Amino acid sequence: MFAKLYGTDDDQVLVMLDTDKNNDPRVNFFFQPPSFGVCSFGVGFKDTDAGWDQAEAVFASIDEEKARKAIADSVGHLVDAAQGE
Repeated sequence: MFAKLYGTDDDQVLVMLDTDKNNDPRVNFFFQPPSFGVCSFGVGFKDTDAGWDQAEAVFASIDEEKARKAIADSVGHLVDAAQGE
């Protein structure tokens, strides 16, 4: 499995085991908050056997609750940064 999709039409979250532009393993989160376009962020790992093992373990551990918490935390940090906190 390389992708997990949670939610319904207007409240979907996509989590993907992928690579970045340097082919390093990465777990990416995609979501679309109300009044925004599609947003994303990812967690990167080193392109080594151990790095791939870590990325695969993190991806395997993500369920809908963890995905939504990661997104809420990420969006919260962006709001704090925009407000200068």
